[in-house]
Amino acid sequence: MKLVIFDWGRTLYDPETKVLFPETKEVLEHLKSEGFMLAIVALATAGQEKILERLGIIQDEQLAQYFVSIKFDTENKGAMYEDTIREHKVEFGDVTIVDDRVIRGIAWGNKHGCTTVWVQNGKFAQELPSKETGEPTYIIKTIGEIKNVG
Repeated sequence: MKLVIFDWGRTLYDPETKVLFPETKEVLEHLKSEGFMLAIVALATAGQEKILERLGIIQDEQLAQYFVSIKFDTENKGAMYEDTIREHKVEFGDVTIVDDRVIRGIAWGNKHGCTTVWVQNGKFAQELPSKETGEPTYIIKTIGEIKNVG
C-alpha cells in the first residue's frame, strides 16, 4: 500500500457537528510519517466548499499539508479515483480506499483490486456490503483504528 485515498464526510470530517473527527490529524500524521501518500476524493456540494476553506483544505493551510491530492466534485467519484491514481503513478494493488459508504468507495476499490477500509460509523453504518459491492478488506468503527490495519 503506497497511496491512501480518503473520503471526506463521515470519514475524516463529521458533517453533523461540522468538525474533524478527534483522531483525524493524528491518523494523517501517523500515515504520512510511515511514508504513505495521502489523498482525498469526495463528492461535495457547492456549500461544502466554504467549510473546506475554513478548515484549510483548499488553501495550503491546516490539513492540506498532509495530502498529495485533494479532489472534490459533485459527481463521478470513480473518475476522481482514477485521476488520482494515474497522477501518482501507482498500481491499483498499492492503493487503499477509506470510505464510510460501501456502495461508493468500497465497491469501487474492490472492483479495481484496491485494499478497502470501511469506516462503519454514522449515517451509513447500516449500509451493508452486498454481492455487488464486495466485502471490505477491513472494517473499522473510527478513523483512529486505521493505525491498526494491515
